[in-house]
Amino acid sequence: MTKSTETGSTEKVSLLYIFWVFLKLGATAFGGYMSLVAIVQKQLVEIDKKLKEEDLLDGISLTSVLPGPVAVNVIAYVGYKLRGVAGAMASFVAIIIPSFLLVLFLSWFYVSYGSVPAVKNFFLGITPAVTALILTVAIGMARKNMKSKIHWAINLVSMLLLILIGGIQITFVVMIGGALIGYCCFFKREEKEIGENDKPGLAQISRKQWGISVCVVLLLLALLLFAGQQTESPILWQIASTFSGISLTLFGGGYVVIPALHELFVDNLGWLTSPEFADGIAIGQVTPGPIFITATFIGYLVAGFWGALIATVSIFTPPAVLTVLLSRFIEVIRDSKVVKAMLQGIRAAVIGMIFASAITIGNTMPLEIRTIGLFLINFGISYKYNLNPIFLILGSGLIGLILFAI
Repeated sequence: MTKSTETGSTEKVSLLYIFWVFLKLGATAFGGYMSLVAIVQKQLVEIDKKLKEEDLLDGISLTSVLPGPVAVNVIAYVGYKLRGVAGAMASFVAIIIPSFLLVLFLSWFYVSYGSVPAVKNFFLGITPAVTALILTVAIGMARKNMKSKIHWAINLVSMLLLILIGGIQITFVVMIGGALIGYCCFFKREEKEIGENDKPGLAQISRKQWGISVCVVLLLLALLLFAGQQTESPILWQIASTFSGISLTLFGGGYVVIPALHELFVDNLGWLTSPEFADGIAIGQVTPGPIFITATFIGYLVAGFWGALIATVSIFTPPAVLTVLLSRFIEVIRDSKVVKAMLQGIRAAVIGMIFASAITIGNTMPLEIRTIGLFLINFGISYKYNLNPIFLILGSGLIGLILFAI
């Protein structure tokens, strides 16, 4: 054991460990960002015990209301918790590499041959495993964090709202509602526990940290203002500025941002046709990682390899930087009794979001003996044993190749 790092960790995790773990997770994170969250929880919290579950929940709470790809932002937050800024960079790069390389290959294949490889049977096998894994994680989190009827009420309402209505607006409502209910119901309890040890956390931030934070915020605002205004510039510069700018305006992640991306790249810029855009979304769906990885496909179609690389870096980096920046503030204010009370409500809402995600993904499975059987087997194994989730996902996918080919 070493002394505490700046992120509050009690053990200094190696950068090699961070990079290798997230490289493996990035190659198997099929099924959306909650799938990735479930894998991180299983690997880093339960198996390796490198991360506290409440830290992961705080990361989900923060990134759910920030722009950009939630999955990558959560990973940047986790990397920051494990090893500061260097850890955030290592986890950020590692989680993107597998998806980038695979989409780059599929983009080349698409341009050269005009079609995307069929992987339907493989994903028919993966979906039950992902659903089972997310449900297992949600149950485990609920058992540890849901300590009152109020927690369960927040959880249930959040889950129902997201299932029945959905959308980024409801996500904001769920998070804000959870915070307000947490404050109203748990503030007095936290006040008794903390007593006079409560400190004005923001006052603990040094002038240097404030200066860095202000500079970063101004830089991100400049990206927003400058995006898309240089139509006469070289195409690579247009790609960089466009993707950097939109990354800070897309809230909700996943399928919520598809209409906005279609309007920008098809209707406004004319970089793709509607069929090409649809194929790009399909490629994003059949590869691990976030659907924002479609940026790689768009960049490749517009300007080849360098277009793909610049588009990928540009769409993921600004939101990740913003996440790490705000993570610093969470570190110093989370000991406040007000924040602790609000976090109790927010965490209950987040667990409800995870339950809702399991149900939503589960609804995409065809209701037949093979998928139900795979789900039950994966759920039983995941619930009872701390087996590496990568083996479950890939093994279920390989079984799907055989089962669904019959």
